Amino acid sequence: MRPAGFQVEEKESDKEKKTPRAKGDEALPDLLRSTENPDDFWFDYFEKRKPSLEDVQKLVTTLHSKKKHDHVIAIINAALATGQSQPWMYDVLALSMELDKRPQEEIERVLLSRVDFTTTDVPSLMYSAAFIKRMGGGKQALHLYRQASRLDSTRPEPYVLGMSLARELKDYAAVKWACAGVLTHAWTKDRAKRHQDAQDAAAESEAELRKAGRDEEADQLKAEVAEASRRDLVLILQWAGDADLDLSVEEPLGTVCSVDNPLSAGGGVLVHDGYGPKAENCYDEYACVMGASGDYRAVIRFVEGNVVGRRCQLTIIRYRGSKDEVIRKISVPIDKPVKTVRLTLHNGRRKEVGPVQTSENPVGSGRRSRRQVMSQLFERIQRGAAGNTDRIRAGAFAAGVGFAPIVGFIPEGVTLTATAVVSADRRYVRLALAPMFNSIVDVATFNFITGQSTGGGAQGGGQGAGGQGAGQ
Repeated sequence: MRPAGFQVEEKESDKEKKTPRAKGDEALPDLLRSTENPDDFWFDYFEKRKPSLEDVQKLVTTLHSKKKHDHVIAIINAALATGQSQPWMYDVLALSMELDKRPQEEIERVLLSRVDFTTTDVPSLMYSAAFIKRMGGGKQALHLYRQASRLDSTRPEPYVLGMSLARELKDYAAVKWACAGVLTHAWTKDRAKRHQDAQDAAAESEAELRKAGRDEEADQLKAEVAEASRRDLVLILQWAGDADLDLSVEEPLGTVCSVDNPLSAGGGVLVHDGYGPKAENCYDEYACVMGASGDYRAVIRFVEGNVVGRRCQLTIIRYRGSKDEVIRKISVPIDKPVKTVRLTLHNGRRKEVGPVQTSENPVGSGRRSRRQVMSQLFERIQRGAAGNTDRIRAGAFAAGVGFAPIVGFIPEGVTLTATAVVSADRRYVRLALAPMFNSIVDVATFNFITGQSTGGGAQGGGQGAGGQGAGQ
C-alpha cells in the first residue's frame, strides 16, 4: 500500500506520451498538446484501447471541425489497420486527404479501396462512382458505371451518367457503349430527350474521330449506334374522341407487355398509354428493341368514352431502322370490349427471355394518376346528380361502378361559444359570447345503385351577437 500523502512524480515526457482516454472529446486536450507524429499517436491509441464505433465517430467529427485533417487521416488509417473499418471512413478519408492536399494517387487508392469494401450491388456502385467523380477520379468512375451495367444491363442509369462522363473524357469506346445502352435500355419518362442526347453524343464523337483520321473507329461507332436504334417491332394504336383504349401485347415467349407490366422480359416496352379527348394524347405505343420470332397478339381493350366512328387504327412497323423495314396500317372496329389482332415476326433477334426490367423511373407517362381518375369520377357523379345515370368506369376498374360517398356531421340547434379572460388583478372576468343557430330544412337522397340524387339540401344558419360581461 502507498503511504498516506504519497504522490508519484510524473515526468513531462510521460505526459506527452500519455494515451488519450476512451471517450472522444476527452482525448482532445492531450492530443492537441502532443508533439508526436499523428500516425504513431493514433496507432498507439488503438493498440492499447478498443474504442466503440461511436467514440471513433465523435473523435473524427471533433478533429474535422478543428481542421486537424492530418489527425483525421491518421485516426482513420489506424482504425482500418486494427480491423475497425466502416464504410463511411473511406469517404471521410478521401475528403480529408483532399483538404490536406495529399497526392491525387493516394486519394484514388483510397477511393478504390472504398469500392472494394462497399460495392456488392448496382446502387452501391452508382454511389461510389458519383463520389469518385466528385473527387476528380473520372476514369475510375466511368469504369464503375460500366461495371454496374454488367451487373444489370437493363438499368438505364449507368448508361445515362456514363455517357456525359465519357464525352468529357473523350473516351470514344465508352461513348459507343453508353449511347448504345441509352438507345436500348433508357425507357424512362424523359426517354425522348435521353435518346436525342445519345444521338447527338454519337454524332459529335463520330465527327471528332473522322477529324482525327480515325475513320475505322468512327465507322464502328456509327454502326453500333445504328444497331441500337433498330426496333424489331413497333405497334401504334391511334383513335379520335374522348375514349380511353388500352393496348397490351402477348409475346411469343409467353410474356405480356401491358399497362400493369410496361417493361416485359420478352423485350417489349409500352412506350405510351394515352387517353382522350386531346388528339395528341390519343394513342398507345408499343416498342420491342429485340423481339423473338413468332406470333404476337395485340389486344385492344375499350375502357370508356366515345371513339369517333367507332374505329381505331393500328400501325404495325416491322424491323424499323433497318433496310427491311415494313409498315402496315389496319383499321380495327370497336364493336366489342376486347379486340385482338394477330401478327407474325419472322426475323426477330431475341432467342430467350431476358432479365426482368429494373428501371427506377418506369415508362407510362401517359397513364392517368389516381388523382386524375378520382377527379373524373367526381365529375361524373356530379353529372349523375343532374339526371345522367350512366355507369362510371374508372381506369383499370372498367368492369365496376364507382361512387365516393362522403359522410359528415351537421350540427343542428343552438351552439354557444364563450371565451373567458381574467383581469390582471383577478377581480373581473370578461366573457366573449358567440351563439350559433343551425337548422336543417331539407335532405337530399342518393341512390348508390344508379348514382342519381333527388331533392336538394340546405342548411340554415345564423349567428347571434356576442356579448361581454364582468363579475367580481
